[in-house]
Amino acid sequence: MAHKDSIKEVGVTLRRSDMNIQEFEELWITLNELYEANRFIEYIELSSAAIESAIELGMYKKAILLLRYSCASYFQTGDLQVSISVLEQYQELTFQYGDDIDLIHHYILASIYWGTFGHIKKSKEFMFKGLEIAERIQHTDSIGKIYNNLSDLENSLGNSQKAKDFALKSLYYANYFETKHENPYSGIIYSKINLAVAQICLEEFDEADELLQELLVTIKKPPYSKLQLEVMNAYALLCEKQGRIGEAIDLYQKAKHYALQNNDLSMLQTIYNSLVKLIEEQGNKLVLCSIQKEYINILLEIQRENYTHLLFEMEYNDQKKRFEKTSYIDPLTNIYNRRYFDENAEKMLEKASVENQQLALMMIDLDHFKEINDANGHLFGDDALTITATTLKDYFQSFESIVARFGGDEFIVLSQLPEDESIQTITENLYQTLNSLSLTINDETVQLEFSIGVSTNKQGQIATVEELIHSADTALYTSKRNGRNQITVFNQYSGAGNRN
Repeated sequence: MAHKDSIKEVGVTLRRSDMNIQEFEELWITLNELYEANRFIEYIELSSAAIESAIELGMYKKAILLLRYSCASYFQTGDLQVSISVLEQYQELTFQYGDDIDLIHHYILASIYWGTFGHIKKSKEFMFKGLEIAERIQHTDSIGKIYNNLSDLENSLGNSQKAKDFALKSLYYANYFETKHENPYSGIIYSKINLAVAQICLEEFDEADELLQELLVTIKKPPYSKLQLEVMNAYALLCEKQGRIGEAIDLYQKAKHYALQNNDLSMLQTIYNSLVKLIEEQGNKLVLCSIQKEYINILLEIQRENYTHLLFEMEYNDQKKRFEKTSYIDPLTNIYNRRYFDENAEKMLEKASVENQQLALMMIDLDHFKEINDANGHLFGDDALTITATTLKDYFQSFESIVARFGGDEFIVLSQLPEDESIQTITENLYQTLNSLSLTINDETVQLEFSIGVSTNKQGQIATVEELIHSADTALYTSKRNGRNQITVFNQYSGAGNRN
């Protein structure tokens, strides 16, 4: 465990704007230790600089994990508004760079927020999306977490038997019983809380009391975390159901005090709801009036914060991005389509004109595509288009460029040329790369061939995409007319020339 001196030392490092890899790795170790020790406030203080550095250093997997921990840390300390904004950043990075496990955790976190603000149906929808992936890859930690969260949702709906069943499943994946898993679910305390709450509602008081007594021992001293307050609330519920009203009120008041310190509005809403009901039963009108006023202020603050609006806005932005991606991506080849090219090529050309950059536009046609389809079938033809698209995308990855399927068997590339490389070198290398492609069917190799036409913007002199396309198309026609399987660079004086 990192002690306080080492944390201060890291804090000095964070003030530097150019954190190097070694400094980041030291901070990474410290942050993981803080999070594992539930030292959420200290984690929050150090995490933002680490996340920024991870992204700048291209360590996206570590950035995703740091964001997930940050999201959970803000949630644990009750700062829901910041937590939701971190969740949005986590979501964006996950869909761009994450794997199945990152995606599962995104669905889990999203589900927890929707459930926290009463949107149970939506919460379940996200949870089952995560469960589907977790079961497919057999990730026991995620499966355990999801069953635990489903138990919590069913408890909130009053479905106690379902909640109990889900909690027991979660504990199974936490190795609470005899069955052992290689990487078990580690969040066993929440599963026990949910099981205890379900047992209380099913009037299995002895079993619930045994679980809660075990958990109460783990609560040492304040300040209390959200997890510890959940234990207090569960035990207060047990006292309430057993008729120990005074004891229940004392526990709720204690939990309320620390939930207020954390500004945990969702938990405060639950606590005040129980307190109002119990004090009303006691008939203490003076205390009831005071509690009701406090409760109204909490409800007004929740309304002001409008967390549900933030979640809907985040979901809308996500759907908008997904729609834009779908509308701009060719579904077969997974590269940009003509619509994307048409909407973005002009901007690239304008920028090149202002900055005096050299651009090349290439029209690439897969030769004899109809014959390939007729002889080998449409699936083989699809494979030919897909391997061509992937090769073009990989080839131009290091260039500022747009690679798109222009239609049918034709592709288009608009690329900025590096100052130290000639158009002849780049296009010749491209031609050689494409013409090395082949596919095998029925033990026979089919060699792919390409006709290519190239035009340039003449160092910013050509200002319209239409002119570039027309010139490249003219060069492509020359390649085809002269026997195909060759590259032609457009020459403004002779129409087309420089054939390879």
